[in-house]
Amino acid sequence: MRFNILDAVNYLKVKLSMADKLSINEMAKQLVSIGFECMRCGECCRARSGDNTVILFPDEIRLIMDTHGMTPDDVCEHSIPQFIDDSGILHCFEWVLKRHSSGDCIFIQADNNCMLYQQRPWICSTYPFFLGFTNGGAKPDIIVSECKGVGRPMNEEDAIKLAELLKGRLLAEITEEIRLLENLEGFEDWEPARFYSSKGCKGYTIAVHDSSGMTYITD
Repeated sequence: MRFNILDAVNYLKVKLSMADKLSINEMAKQLVSIGFECMRCGECCRARSGDNTVILFPDEIRLIMDTHGMTPDDVCEHSIPQFIDDSGILHCFEWVLKRHSSGDCIFIQADNNCMLYQQRPWICSTYPFFLGFTNGGAKPDIIVSECKGVGRPMNEEDAIKLAELLKGRLLAEITEEIRLLENLEGFEDWEPARFYSSKGCKGYTIAVHDSSGMTYITD
């Protein structure tokens, strides 16, 4: 499969420009109309409630490591492999927050407090909301995930703070993807990794790509 990195980067730069024009006040008004209050239930951190994958960017990993004196292995693990190269190396895009064998985030405690609350990643700090370009739209829409806190009263001040986080997250996500793709030169030809779910990744060398470059690990 041939992947055109230049076209993908140029498309992302257009999306970045669109995201940068988002109005915080307009988004805040939408958030107030939707309503939200975190119930501190911890359900979004646990596997029983669905997909709780949290993608981490390099600066988020470094912040957690530096603040808590942790190693990369303490904080994250590779994401699902996306393609395999001619040498049999599996390639992943980005890292994800580490989870127990049960699927629960390792940083959620029994009392539902998060060990990383002050350093929590973009995904966690904006949940259950995110911004997405739906149906080929030129302007990102606010998308709401399932959460028992949705629909509860929300004041304007909290809505503005959340709107700022949402815009910051989208800009960071697009910028990260652009830099990742720019570092992907030389991997334009690849085959999808279709077998990871049934055979796993044990014994394979894995290359993890992010904006800082490529890291090789053995699973």
